[in-house]
Amino acid sequence: MLIEVINIINENFAPTIEVTGDTAIKTDLGLDSFEIIRLISILEDEYKININDRDVVSLTTVDDICNYIANK
Repeated sequence: MLIEVINIINENFAPTIEVTGDTAIKTDLGLDSFEIIRLISILEDEYKININDRDVVSLTTVDDICNYIANK
């Protein structure tokens, strides 16, 4: 799943950045609030899940996102 999420991030937001599980969404990728919402929407569509708005603030790294999706 990590590779899939990294590919989604690279394809849509950061094609020139080497993304890993430890990559921070805001600081390392520089995503603003609108881009984060777009990423969440893409992930919800891809994995057929609903990510609670309150949970989004706790998703700070790519690993956090993967762990959240795995537990859904």
